[in-house]
Amino acid sequence: MKNLLLLLLTVILFSCEKEVKPTYVILNGSAENNIANTAKLSGNGFNKDMAISETGSFSDTLKIEKDGYYSLRIGRESTPVYLTQGSIVGLTLDAKEFDESLVYTGDVAAENNYLAAKYLLSEKELAFDKVYSLAEEDFITEVNKINASYSDLLNSSTGVSKSFIEKETKELEYAHINNIENYEQYFQYLTKDTSFKASSSLYNSYEGFNFKDIQAFENSSAYKRLLESHYGRIARDITNSNDKDIALAYLETVDKNFENGDAKDELMFNYLRYGMKANNALEEVYSLYQKSNQNPENLSKVTSSYKVLKNLTPGKTSPTFDYENFKGGKTSLADLKGKVVYVDVWATWCGPCKREIPSLKVLEADYHDKNIAFVSMSIDEKKDYETWRKMVTDKELGGIQLMADNDWKSKFVTDFGIRGIPRFIIIDAEGNIVNSDAPRPSNPEIRTEFDAIL
Repeated sequence: MKNLLLLLLTVILFSCEKEVKPTYVILNGSAENNIANTAKLSGNGFNKDMAISETGSFSDTLKIEKDGYYSLRIGRESTPVYLTQGSIVGLTLDAKEFDESLVYTGDVAAENNYLAAKYLLSEKELAFDKVYSLAEEDFITEVNKINASYSDLLNSSTGVSKSFIEKETKELEYAHINNIENYEQYFQYLTKDTSFKASSSLYNSYEGFNFKDIQAFENSSAYKRLLESHYGRIARDITNSNDKDIALAYLETVDKNFENGDAKDELMFNYLRYGMKANNALEEVYSLYQKSNQNPENLSKVTSSYKVLKNLTPGKTSPTFDYENFKGGKTSLADLKGKVVYVDVWATWCGPCKREIPSLKVLEADYHDKNIAFVSMSIDEKKDYETWRKMVTDKELGGIQLMADNDWKSKFVTDFGIRGIPRFIIIDAEGNIVNSDAPRPSNPEIRTEFDAIL
């Protein structure tokens, strides 16, 4: 009898023990026509490279800390993926038709097939040039229609969990507000009307929205992008009203709205990765970030950029280049001494770079009789050498067409701290820097800068 009681007690104790939810995800994938070596999964502080076999298959057990949205990258293509702890996810795709071929099976298949369909819908509905060049009233009508299309897709997707619907509804709200926040800037870019100002009523539809939600910041990349757009718009308004450096205006705005911590640091750091410039405000910008920073790793990276930029302020001697010329031989910066040099750092795969080509051609034609050399420097990889030559020919690109010797790692590129393209640089006739991050050809301000030195 005593032994029986002990057995019953043991059963009760074990049956009352809380079930432990697995923290892993098993991801099995198959990529047809694949040439990439790895599939990279990232998000929510998680990063993992999964080897892709010669047959295109990849599989791994991934220990994630929380359910949510992640990003899967194969080669130059990427897609959002929703993962939950304990799930087994299958994926097939064709690398030649990446977005159109994505099919998910297993757990959270409905959620991920929805995300794949959502991306295709965005390509169809959110045509950048068309939507953001609309007059304000028409733009509002269009983005509301687009937002409704996403909501309809979500609500019509079968098998999607309630928790996912709640998360995705928030994501759609963040993306919708983000579209509105970006309207003024993108309209100016597309129409070249830099004086355009959106009405204050444009932002009334989300008046009272919480732009300081730390929990949302921690859980949603869409919310992070929204905050970057929102505070960026405020910074541009400040800059337009009192000529303050935009990076300084952005950091001051974030500093005013957030206590020291991860959210504040990430907002500042992400902006400074591309927004810290070699100008007269550099010291003040760096000093403000130092005082606000809580992350030693990020501070170290910003400090490294700062040290590079210190050597790129106006009047400093420019880094040099000596690269292959499309027409034969090599061309160096020394060969161009005596001329103002406008350098365009680009690549054949870069969409924004290619959108600048028509404006660059007009600029070259308008200044053809001036003492200026237009240099286009491709940072394409060696495997894309023939693609570069073909594009130069097919698009009848003018100026001096060069190809850097080691793509992103080329000395001129690293000396200028270039991390994003297109990038434009003005160097004076003596080989000194005028502007290490000059306006694009499509920006009317470039003509003001040219006219001041020619």
